[in-house]
Amino acid sequence: MQLRSSLLALLSLSAPAAGDTLFVDANLTTGADDGSSWADAFQGALGLQDALAAAQSGDQVFVAEGTYKPASSGDRQTSFSLVDGVEIYGGFLGVEASPAERPPFGDAPSVMSADLDDDDGSGTINDNSYHLIRGNGVSASAVVDGFTMTGGNANGSGNNSRGGAVLTVGGASPTFRNCRIVGNRCTFGGGAGYIAGNAAPSFTDVVFEGNDGGSFGGAFDLAGAGAVRFEGCVFRGNTASRAGALEVFSTNGVVVANCLFVDNVSSGTQGGGAIWMGSGGNTQVRNCAVVGNVATVAASGGLNSPSANPVISNSIFWDNEGAGGAQGPNNQIAIPGAANVTYSIVEGGFAGTGNIASAPAFLNPGAGDYRLGLGSPAIDAGDNAGAAGGAVVDLGGEARFVDDPSVADTGSGTAPLIDIGPYEHQGANYTTFCFGNGSGTPCPCSNPGAAESGCANGTFAEGCQLEAVGTPSVSNDTLTLIATRSKPGGPGIFFQGDNRVNGGLGNPFGDGLECAGGAFCSIQVVVADGSGTAISSLSLAERCGVSSGETKRLQWWYRDAQLSPCGSGFNVSNGLELTWAP
Repeated sequence: MQLRSSLLALLSLSAPAAGDTLFVDANLTTGADDGSSWADAFQGALGLQDALAAAQSGDQVFVAEGTYKPASSGDRQTSFSLVDGVEIYGGFLGVEASPAERPPFGDAPSVMSADLDDDDGSGTINDNSYHLIRGNGVSASAVVDGFTMTGGNANGSGNNSRGGAVLTVGGASPTFRNCRIVGNRCTFGGGAGYIAGNAAPSFTDVVFEGNDGGSFGGAFDLAGAGAVRFEGCVFRGNTASRAGALEVFSTNGVVVANCLFVDNVSSGTQGGGAIWMGSGGNTQVRNCAVVGNVATVAASGGLNSPSANPVISNSIFWDNEGAGGAQGPNNQIAIPGAANVTYSIVEGGFAGTGNIASAPAFLNPGAGDYRLGLGSPAIDAGDNAGAAGGAVVDLGGEARFVDDPSVADTGSGTAPLIDIGPYEHQGANYTTFCFGNGSGTPCPCSNPGAAESGCANGTFAEGCQLEAVGTPSVSNDTLTLIATRSKPGGPGIFFQGDNRVNGGLGNPFGDGLECAGGAFCSIQVVVADGSGTAISSLSLAERCGVSSGETKRLQWWYRDAQLSPCGSGFNVSNGLELTWAP
């Protein structure tokens, strides 16, 4: 998943800090090493620790790409200790003047590593730091933004057995944004983080991946915590005995919104492949997708809440497995008695207002794309009142509350209605033209197709149809092309042209009509699946070098040799026209 740029986070960057800016660059070998500028930044693997020791409330710390460690070899007890009022930003190239000038997340990775001896590659992890970050009672004004955190190994006793990457206790409520917390572990609970003692940190646009929580919570273990918030986060491939990704124990006020849980595993008898909740609590799960998680021993592959009262709305629970691969409704959500589950898609069905049992029709789950595909029952089917407070953008950074005029509203509220799940279907950002139904140039051999499609092929009399989802934006290209009713199992090419051929009516071309003309750009070769559907996976903006304001025409060419109606051996879809935004 690409980390979105939350509107709230961007707004927070617009206000300049009242204090100083300290600079850190692990790879720098010249200069004063005093943090006063990029040229004189704090140096070496301990440079971030030096900056934190010097920082005061109101300061910002800018950290260049590189690897940073909380301590020297042998000092497992030491962590990065956050400072109240100090904002730490990673991901700089080392020339920028503000966080807004950083390259996209991941292009200049700033890594907090607990591998003190640089020997994790050989499998030696018992000398790693117990925790990477300690909250130390800080407020939300302590910010961590733009880091990868890895290697924490809380395998000691007491709190040193909890929270491999992040330990927040005693009311600590720091703010984490735009981060990856990956490959951390503990023996008790919370491979990525342990939250207790009324602590209430917030996590926005954070990926938790491949963490091992030992007994409780592969990613997080919340025990007597405060109003923790996870917004726009991805929990992927985490493991624990109970709660493969997230455990909420004896905690009220937790909000989990616009999040994706996928491929998490619970290996113990209490299950909760993705989520486990117990000992009271009223966690809100809003506009999330819990998909493909597994409980290897218990029944609850998705969410297990034996003794809590969660509120679940606008969410998707699908393809979660209990012991033996079972996938009934109880393997998706296990909540005794009446449950407050509404306007959600649950495999096998689940009692509650607005709930749906139909498959969510994700765009391309095999490739990890859980956006809503064309015709998904989740589109315009959510409850506006069930959305998380302040919902502005979805997990992909696209706008929320977008109406698709081609879909009937089946949700609740005043239109536009929110979609079910973490992604909002963006509707049509394009127009189609050049159809093979006789409205323009006739098909080459009297083989007309359906409205808004190409000419008939040897498998589908309706012809191939080209559509798209996402947004054509030069800076944030989320556009995905979808060709349906193509040759099943056959290859084809998505291509781009500059203009409409024959004024948009098209000219005969193989068994179809050439719609997109002028200078060509071959976007991607794809083999259609068994139903004749082909989906692009490359960025059109990067592949073809488009500019803001340009209007381009697209088409799908495909082989149809054996059953070719006209004998040419190939055919094409209708045309699609779009204008690129900045």
